[in-house]
Amino acid sequence: MSQCVLCGVDISRGILCEKCDRPRKKTAPKPSAETPTPRVSAEPPAPKAPPAGGTTTARPKTSAQPAVDPFPKAPIVPFPVESTSIAGTSVCDVLMATRVPAILLGPDKAPKFLTAEARVLLSLDPARLPGAEELERLVGMTVPDLRAPFARNLTIGSHKVLLSIVPVSGSSGGAVMILRPHDPAVAIQSSFMTYAEETIIAPLRSLQGTLASAASRGNDPVVSDAASTIDQILTAFELAPGVEETERLTRETAPGVNDVVRRVGDRFASVAERKSVLLQLDATAIEETFKDHHNLEEVLVVLMENALHYTDEGGQIVLGLRSLEHKSKPLLLFFVMDSGPPVADSMKDVIFNPGFSWKPDGTERSGRNLARCKDFATSHGGSVWVESKTGKACTFFLRVRPDSAR
Repeated sequence: MSQCVLCGVDISRGILCEKCDRPRKKTAPKPSAETPTPRVSAEPPAPKAPPAGGTTTARPKTSAQPAVDPFPKAPIVPFPVESTSIAGTSVCDVLMATRVPAILLGPDKAPKFLTAEARVLLSLDPARLPGAEELERLVGMTVPDLRAPFARNLTIGSHKVLLSIVPVSGSSGGAVMILRPHDPAVAIQSSFMTYAEETIIAPLRSLQGTLASAASRGNDPVVSDAASTIDQILTAFELAPGVEETERLTRETAPGVNDVVRRVGDRFASVAERKSVLLQLDATAIEETFKDHHNLEEVLVVLMENALHYTDEGGQIVLGLRSLEHKSKPLLLFFVMDSGPPVADSMKDVIFNPGFSWKPDGTERSGRNLARCKDFATSHGGSVWVESKTGKACTFFLRVRPDSAR
């Protein structure tokens, strides 16, 4: 004999008695997804009648549990991958360093970044990005598929440009649109001759003049012979095949300095109007030309950009040109005068140094890319400086030698 493990009743076999070993009731199967769940009446069930002669025991009322509110799901928003793309950031840095009109386009052809030169060329507000349709209207063409390289000559306003599209590989996609100035006359010139003119011929001319002056003051045969040798080298360069034709075409097609001033004024006319700044041109009639007119124009653009940055609404900017003479040789004096704050005396030389860091929100007036103006002026036998003596206006001067003086 043994006992039931549940109730302790004596049993003859097994471990459970007959009462504890009753078969379990079968439970109804759970409804599947395909089987519709039967509707449950919202009305509470009627209370059961108490047994006859019995008393009812009041059950404690349980408070109804509130329905659990599901946590709201956040909306799915596409994350702008290009905003954190290392490739996109690097491309923007390169475009700013090259100082060319360029635009970074997203995969949807909408501009994501524009260089300052591109904004000036397209007459765009510095604080606004245009849409894809507006960009196509400004460049005068439909932007092609960004997955393949593309190039075309265009005319934007009065400027002839070569539009190039370079696809950007990587997760950001998109492409870079470059709007380089394009002049057919410049394309005729050989790159080697341009290099030779700037690095060989010009220094030799300067050295030849110095030696010839020293030879005239003394009677040193070595100095006199060196001056004569350099003069022969220069003559040989000038008589080289193609040099004379290249210089002739350059002189005939190079615009006058007055035209350069007018073009710079046209580039900033709409921007000054939107800022309510009065822009005036003060250029005397000068028939001089400047072979390196592209770089001259870009340097004047730098001075104009700085003037617009520091000129408040309702102010005035004057872009001008004067003809001077020094030691019987002509000089060209360009100036940009604005009604903005003056440059402190301690900053007048520092702002033209290559390592100067521009702080647009600083308390003192400085400037961006002014070292480029200094390099240009020095390479063309001139100089650049700033004056603000009256305290009511600030004027940047650029003095260079025209083609006839070189």
